[in-house]
Amino acid sequence: MKSKIALTFIFALFGVYSVSSLAYPVSKSSTTSSFSDTTEDSAQATETPQKAKPVAHKSTYVPPTSPMSPGSHNLSIGLGQVFLAGDLSDTYENSLGLQLHYNYGVSELFAFDSDFGYSSHTNGELSIWHMAAGLRSNLVYFDQLVPFFNVDLGFYHPSETFGASKLTASALLFGMQLGAGVDLFLTNRVFFGTSLTFHDMFESTKTASDGVTQKQVGGSFIAFLIHAGVAF
Repeated sequence: MKSKIALTFIFALFGVYSVSSLAYPVSKSSTTSSFSDTTEDSAQATETPQKAKPVAHKSTYVPPTSPMSPGSHNLSIGLGQVFLAGDLSDTYENSLGLQLHYNYGVSELFAFDSDFGYSSHTNGELSIWHMAAGLRSNLVYFDQLVPFFNVDLGFYHPSETFGASKLTASALLFGMQLGAGVDLFLTNRVFFGTSLTFHDMFESTKTASDGVTQKQVGGSFIAFLIHAGVAF
């Protein structure tokens, strides 16, 4: 009887072990994979990090590609006819005038404008020099042709010789100029053009060289010039 009970107990333990083995199988491949992943992570962690390759920085400077472009310096020389107006035209003759022009391109549309000009009339009896600065606006870019207008303020120095006794009178006056013209870009650096500019010298009464005679100095004139220049 005791032997039957022992055998029954042994078979029962064997049955419990079999059921537990089927319910919770141990995967050898899973254990091996986990060990392999852990080994690879450790190897990667111990590797020496590579240094980043230096990146070459390109220069941000872009040279001007044409006259009057942003950042360009433009220097030109103009020569043409100076037409006197008002009282000046009644006393003195028209003559040639010379002008030195400088522009700095601020944007595609606007530029700083400045000029220095000189003209002499009727054998030197009237001479005018001026220096002005202001704004130039490029109206449109049509192929290589650029029409523009400018508004400048500055100083004028007319000097007159008048009367039978050749008295002289001169003054430093404030004035303004309004102009328009067109430029043709011949190359990326060279340009050619023409301009028509109205100059108005604000008149002032000055004492002539005899110390007695009062002379009104000033007036207006129109300059029609052709010019050639270079951008740098």
